[in-house]
Amino acid sequence: MQTNINFVVVFFLLASLMGSAGFLPTPLYGQTIRPNTQKEIRVFDPANPANGNVGIRAANGTSGYTMILPATTPGANQVLGVSGINAGVASLNWTTLLTTSIGTGASGQVAYWTSTSAQSGSNNLFWNAASARLGIGTNIPSGKLSIEESTNNDLEVTATARGANNRTTQLTFGVRNTNSSTIGGSIGSDGKRDGGLILNGNTDPFGTAPAQVYLSAAGELYVNPEFNAGGSLTDYGNFRLQVIGDIYAASARFNNVLSGASARPLSLTSNGTLTGSTSDQRLKKNIVTIPQALEKVLALRGVTFNWKDSSDPKKMMGMIAQEVKQVVPELVFQNESDGYYGINYGETTGLLVEAIKEQQKMIQEITKAVAKQGQEVLLLLKELNSLKQQLKIK
Repeated sequence: MQTNINFVVVFFLLASLMGSAGFLPTPLYGQTIRPNTQKEIRVFDPANPANGNVGIRAANGTSGYTMILPATTPGANQVLGVSGINAGVASLNWTTLLTTSIGTGASGQVAYWTSTSAQSGSNNLFWNAASARLGIGTNIPSGKLSIEESTNNDLEVTATARGANNRTTQLTFGVRNTNSSTIGGSIGSDGKRDGGLILNGNTDPFGTAPAQVYLSAAGELYVNPEFNAGGSLTDYGNFRLQVIGDIYAASARFNNVLSGASARPLSLTSNGTLTGSTSDQRLKKNIVTIPQALEKVLALRGVTFNWKDSSDPKKMMGMIAQEVKQVVPELVFQNESDGYYGINYGETTGLLVEAIKEQQKMIQEITKAVAKQGQEVLLLLKELNSLKQQLKIK
């Protein structure tokens, strides 16, 4: 049954003032005191008008509408609510009013629904209002967001945001090792260090711990970066990668090497260190002049060849490592990564120098011998001419 809103209001006002026997304990008066466009019903106590009255009317500018009452009587702590509206008709239902908390919990615990009608709390979801920190799996959050495994103390994740003079954000991932020591790493940003992103292999606060890996706002990567006392980065140039310290690479390849003026050639030491080529006597011992250098050079073979890799079709010139190894093994090395042989062509300079010197010595000796023989020939010619003169005289 649909009832016009004015009659519904009257019905509820009457019902609220009637006793259990269904009679009016207090006289009710309804009067219209508004213009025709704004009708209003007022209920008051005529015996004590000073007590005031209750007025109900439609809102200004609203169209007429209808409300359908619930078919059942209300229960405790229930109020009327709208369950749906269709073509100006509102269907009402009874809704439970939560006047008190439902369930159990403790101060600081974040309440959650355990069923459709009950709530609870747990130290595994905890809000510390004093420090404005949220803990998941812990009721002692150490950062703005702390995540721990409640049944396993080996895991800890902490997010920290600090303002004022400590302008840092830090996300820490921590675990405990077999000695129960906390280990882990952190990622975040430090506003006192030119911003950017910091990655550390420890859980120390960024404000006191040195940055281990730093990615600048320009996209440049620094390993063991250097910051001065004011937090400014020490930049050694416009490089995508800057490393302060030694680099070890089991295998390395440079796909693009630019041409340009160079200060010095580079060499690779036996332990994999890339250094400038040096020949300082102070770094050497067991210095011996290369013996029989010319003989060794004469035993070597220079060849032209093409690499089997078709991506480099250029004809090359050099020697065969296996052949050189049979003659001068000091010039040959084997790559520990793949087993292939190579030649230290730069070191052939010493061999060639001594070979040329040996050859030059031979040339000089031959030259002296030829010169001596020439002198002897001249003497013989002189004696021959003398004999000829003597024969002519006779």
